[in-house]
Amino acid sequence: MKSILGFFLLVLANPLSAAEELRGRVLEKVACAADPSQSYALYLPSGYSPDKKWPVIYCFDPGARGKAPVERLRAAAEKYGYIVAGSNVSRNGPWENNFKAIQAMSRDVGAHFAVESGRIYSAGLSGGARVAVQIALEGYSKGVIACSAGFPGEVPGRVAFPVFGTAGAEDMNYHELKALDVALEERKAAHRIVIFDGGHEWASAALMTEGVEWLELQAMKAGTLAKDPAVIGAIWRARLAGLPRAATLERWRELKSVAADFKGLTDTAAVESEMKTIGAARETKEALKVERTLMARERDLDAKLADLTDARASEKAKFAAEIRVRADVAADSPERRMVRRRLASYQASVRENVRGLWEDSRYEEAASMLELAVLLRPGQSRTLFDLARARAFARDPKRALEALRQAGAAGFSDATRAEAEPAFAKVKGDPAFWEILAEMRNNPPEPERRGGEFGGRGRF
Repeated sequence: MKSILGFFLLVLANPLSAAEELRGRVLEKVACAADPSQSYALYLPSGYSPDKKWPVIYCFDPGARGKAPVERLRAAAEKYGYIVAGSNVSRNGPWENNFKAIQAMSRDVGAHFAVESGRIYSAGLSGGARVAVQIALEGYSKGVIACSAGFPGEVPGRVAFPVFGTAGAEDMNYHELKALDVALEERKAAHRIVIFDGGHEWASAALMTEGVEWLELQAMKAGTLAKDPAVIGAIWRARLAGLPRAATLERWRELKSVAADFKGLTDTAAVESEMKTIGAARETKEALKVERTLMARERDLDAKLADLTDARASEKAKFAAEIRVRADVAADSPERRMVRRRLASYQASVRENVRGLWEDSRYEEAASMLELAVLLRPGQSRTLFDLARARAFARDPKRALEALRQAGAAGFSDATRAEAEPAFAKVKGDPAFWEILAEMRNNPPEPERRGGEFGGRGRF
């Protein structure tokens, strides 16, 4: 890493050398010259030259993993000629910290490379998507690729920038992106929302390329990029080839999107005609009713999960077992996706709520929420560890040690942290505690998990 950073600083002294030596490769960590505590991942297309200005995409990951989006955007950046930078500092947290990261990264990129100010875009995942949208709302970014989240608050009455949104079919924020689709449609804002097979995650490299292609079309429609018939034709043919074959609700939606995206760029009459025909069909209307019914059931499941927090242990266990059966069926279906979305959403809500309960010393309530989380997703070592901590502070040592043993059995390996944990101060006199730690030390190190644990490092 040091050699890469040193190399980068050397070649920055000669922009032509930088263009020749840095292009076509992903740099994982570039320190900002004005503030070395700020850094970003970087990709320069192989054709980069300071003789002309280039569009740029600034990326924001909720866990400050700048390299992740840069790698996913690399192919599109190479094909269409974009600079891509991903902050290694911006993450879920106070806006002030994100603002500093945005400012440092954008200033550093702008100081060293030829950026086209009228084509600055932003991309983000989850909380990072809200950061990406926020800087578009403030007028700096001219378009957004928003993965698994949308606006940081209410969608304003007028949205002046294009939004390309994605969500997994099992994404806890699936409905947020579906609702955003409706809201942007009502505001006649340029947008495209794509649902893919997956969860709460960055879109694939292929889908991120579609996002960049869509931004290219929007720039051509807006006049900030010259219309290129060859590019338009290639994207048009790819979109048509990717349409669902059957005359279904999804084909209708895709036709509607294609018609909106290419209006004014090519002849969309045939697409609009087929769209109207499928939209008027009885099967399409019935499919919309089924979809609305499933959404209502999903809301009911959310309410049931919330009510179960204070239920008896037997009731929690019974309901959790039923839910797991529905979530673990082998065959994919709208029902399975719906259940998995709600489980993911519940886990996320527990993570947030438990932090607040811990700060207020409401340990029994925290333990109650974590107990249901464990039942819904058995074998999560870090959730079990947090449950042990909550029970220990709630003066329930026997059950705290039980949860701690289960955490070790599930693979928790950080015995050093368990030994230093203040919550376990009063159980260290029990030989069982040291037996558990000895077993933990035999576990292989656990891989880093996105999103971390419910309680964070050392406290909720």
